[in-house]
Amino acid sequence: MKKSTIIICLLAVIGVVINVGCTMKPKMTKEQAAAKITELQAKLDISKTQWYDIYAKGILLKAKEADTLIAGAKTALDAGDLKKAAEMLIEADTLLKQYSPVDVPDYAASTPLKDPKDQGKIHKATIEDLKLMEVHGVPRWNYWYNFVGKGDDGNLYMAYVYINHHGTGKLVPPTVFAYSCSTDPLKIMKIKFSTLPKMKAEKSKIIWTVEENGQSLVYTLAEGKIELKYKDKNVEIESEMANGYSFWYNKNVDYALILPNSPNTGFEETGKAEAEITINGKKVKASGFGEQENLFCGGAKGADYRTALLKYGNEWWVPFTTDQAEGIFVMTGKYKDAGLFINGKYILPSDFEVTPIEANKSFTIKATTPDGVLEVNFSMWGWDPPLYEHWGTCSGTYKGQPLTNGYCWLEHIPQGGVNASPPVGGRKGNPEKN
Repeated sequence: MKKSTIIICLLAVIGVVINVGCTMKPKMTKEQAAAKITELQAKLDISKTQWYDIYAKGILLKAKEADTLIAGAKTALDAGDLKKAAEMLIEADTLLKQYSPVDVPDYAASTPLKDPKDQGKIHKATIEDLKLMEVHGVPRWNYWYNFVGKGDDGNLYMAYVYINHHGTGKLVPPTVFAYSCSTDPLKIMKIKFSTLPKMKAEKSKIIWTVEENGQSLVYTLAEGKIELKYKDKNVEIESEMANGYSFWYNKNVDYALILPNSPNTGFEETGKAEAEITINGKKVKASGFGEQENLFCGGAKGADYRTALLKYGNEWWVPFTTDQAEGIFVMTGKYKDAGLFINGKYILPSDFEVTPIEANKSFTIKATTPDGVLEVNFSMWGWDPPLYEHWGTCSGTYKGQPLTNGYCWLEHIPQGGVNASPPVGGRKGNPEKN
């Protein structure tokens, strides 16, 4: 056969292959299409809630188009048009892989984890630290305490309290106490005191008290110990936490620049905690964890953290405790910080990564430490949408060994806030400042 004839034949074959390839339609069984819809919907929900590190991965600008395609595929599948459903799912799958960089001004975020051997000026907070109204020139934002634990009735319980200053140098109403139970996790009992609390500073402790309409609150802070007591005619809740360390933002060497024009400083403390909850005469004893926050932000040095976070997003604020390890992971924008307390030793990881599992529900944080890898799996059972606060349980491993009796908290704010990236199911809320 002549060379020219061979070339002509090859070109003909290639043409056929190309033509067939262009006219071939995607093939899926009904079961495969249903499974693909579930898979893509989960990815879409993660995108909507920004339930991942958007500064590391980017933003899905075509999420709305993908949403429309997935909805169309469901309709087509229900109508028996498997061919159309498959085509739409393949197109949606392609769109859900197209990430674009986050559109924010570049800024020199603080990098406290750059040298984990250098612990800066970290120390266990004293009573004098608890009394401070300003740190590194940044005014106090709040006093906050939360509890999460399991009751002797088998149910999970949550309680929190906060007293606001909001960077103003004075108390700002309301003072808020809230509690909930896993039997009805969407029901949060929230008591707002419009009366300003009174503070009594003693040598070894600070005592905040407020009473209004038959409801009373006593919030006591001391070095290494927090006590909380709430009471009304039907409810009495007491919680106590003991802590052995303090995490300081940016290692306490200066305030942290967490977002553009947003200085942040202060300290966080986690520890084992107990609670006694009496509701309508039924008493429950619960064991779990507590977290005490002393946050300083805003003021003359720039925007407060809440305003900045609602604008720029990517907040993952995750305190936790287990029998083997406890600590806190903090990520806001490009800023990453963390402090771990393991076997009586304060440890800074060199880095950590957040991996989503289920939107608004579960995720994993994997941290690299000088002693080994810490991997914590978080599962949230409760959520306060207006505050962007979640609470739950956690498990995982440290150096391959299991973590047990884990409890956790999460504050997660997406870029633009809840109204720009509505949570799964469309639950919305106007942001409350905590």
